[in-house]
Amino acid sequence: MLRAMKTVAAVDIGTNSVKLMVGDGQRVLLDRVITTRLGRGVDASGLLAPDACERTLAALAELATQARALGAERIAAVGTSALRDAKNAPAFVQEAALVLGGPVEVISGDREAYLTYLAVRRDPDLALPEAARIATTDVGGGSSEVVIGQGSELLFFTSLQLGAVRLTERTQPHDPWTAEDLARARALLAPALLPLPQDETCPLVASGGTAAYLGAMERAEAGLSVAPSNLHGLTLTQEQLSRRIALLAALPLTQRQRVPGLDPARADVVVAGALLQEGLLQTLGGGALTLSVRGLRYGLLYDLLSMV
Repeated sequence: MLRAMKTVAAVDIGTNSVKLMVGDGQRVLLDRVITTRLGRGVDASGLLAPDACERTLAALAELATQARALGAERIAAVGTSALRDAKNAPAFVQEAALVLGGPVEVISGDREAYLTYLAVRRDPDLALPEAARIATTDVGGGSSEVVIGQGSELLFFTSLQLGAVRLTERTQPHDPWTAEDLARARALLAPALLPLPQDETCPLVASGGTAAYLGAMERAEAGLSVAPSNLHGLTLTQEQLSRRIALLAALPLTQRQRVPGLDPARADVVVAGALLQEGLLQTLGGGALTLSVRGLRYGLLYDLLSMV
C-alpha cells in the first residue's frame, strides 16, 4: 500500500451493502462486507425505508467498534447511489455520522468512479503496468461506475444510474426469470450503455460484489476455494458470464439462494447484476475481464493514507 503508518478505516455505505476496510499503510487489518440493502425501494419511492436504515445503522455500529478495536485513528465514510437519490438521506447521514463518530460524505458518481479506478491502479497484486491503459467497472446496487484511465490520468469516467437492485426493481421479473424478463432487462440497460466508449481494446478490471460473486460461483462449481484471495485477479470470459446468467435466471429464488459461491442475500438481484456486468463487457470489448475484490473502499483508503 503506502508508506504512512497510521491506522485508518474506510467505510463504503452502498445501496446493497456496507463495506469496511482497516489498514495501516502496510497491512490490511480488516476487510468486511455486510449486506443491508439500504437502497431497497428508493428507485420507486425516492425514500430510504425505516427497516433498511435500521439494518444499516446497526451494521455501521458493529463495523465502527471493530475498526476502533484495531486502533483506527480515523474512520472516513462515504455514501453512494442510495444516499445521493433518497429525499430523506440527510437524516440518515446525520445518524450514521453519530454512530461512526465522524462525517459521512455523500459523494458524486464521478468521485465514486475515481475512487474505484484508484483502487485498481494502486493495487500492487494486480501489477498493472503504470503506463497501461485500463478500464474499470463496478456494478453496485443503485449505480454502476465506469472509468478508463492511463497512469494517473482519467480519460473517461461516468456513473450509470443502473445497478443490480435498481435494474431488478425496474424489470420486476417473474420467479424464475423468463425469456421476456431477460429481454426487458436488456432493453432497459441498452440506453444506459450508449454513451460508453465502444470496443475499447484495453484490459477490463471489474470490482464490486456482483463481479466477486460471479467469480465465486465459477470456482465453487469447479470445487475450488472461493476465498477472496483466490478470487482476486481471476479472469472471467464473456462466455462464462452468459452461461452463468442463463443458469441463474432458470432457477427460482429459493434455489438461487443455495447456489454455491453466492451469498443468499444477493440471490434476488444477482441476475440483474450479471446482466449489467455482461453488458459492460460487451460494450467495452475485450471478451474477458479481470476480477478485483478490492473496490471503492480501497480507493478511499489509498486516498486517506496519502493525506495522513
